[in-house]
Amino acid sequence: MTLVGRVVWLALPVILAGGTHIIVIRRDLWARLARLPLDGGATFRGRRVLGDHKTVRGAVVMAGATAAFSGAQAAFGSCWPPVRALGFDHGTHWLPWGLLLGIGYVVGELPNSCVKRQLDVAPGASAPGLLAPLFWLADQLDSLVGVLCLMALVWVPPLAVAAALTLLTLAVHPAMALVMVALGLKRRVG
Repeated sequence: MTLVGRVVWLALPVILAGGTHIIVIRRDLWARLARLPLDGGATFRGRRVLGDHKTVRGAVVMAGATAAFSGAQAAFGSCWPPVRALGFDHGTHWLPWGLLLGIGYVVGELPNSCVKRQLDVAPGASAPGLLAPLFWLADQLDSLVGVLCLMALVWVPPLAVAAALTLLTLAVHPAMALVMVALGLKRRVG
């Protein structure tokens, strides 16, 4: 199997969970969870720690959907050997593996959100001046860093896999943002 195909297969549960999250937001499912910010409204230096856009709903959907899609991959792979060959041998059952990926995605976004709140950058807004490109890049890759960190608890991907995941993230993350802008769920891509 090609590296690209295997990396896409590796990332697919998180990508599909992101798409699921878009549907949940669009249909306003589990609205009560959407009103529960992960930071519980806490402040630091008079500013919100994470803000209202990092919600319990988002964390639950990303972790749960990533685990569910990891389970679907495992089931599909057990029925069809060519698909099984796409997977990397990380030696972990699909449920903890999916939870690691989903939770890693959520946790990876939190430091960047916290820094932006402390710099008075509103959720969804661009950082001012020279910080704008830096925060754009951080917005694209922060979740990947979280995924790689938690993934490393059970499997450290080879450098080529990590590099390919980075390139894939730089393509998929903005594409998902475009979908959210088109659906009126976000104001801008970056």
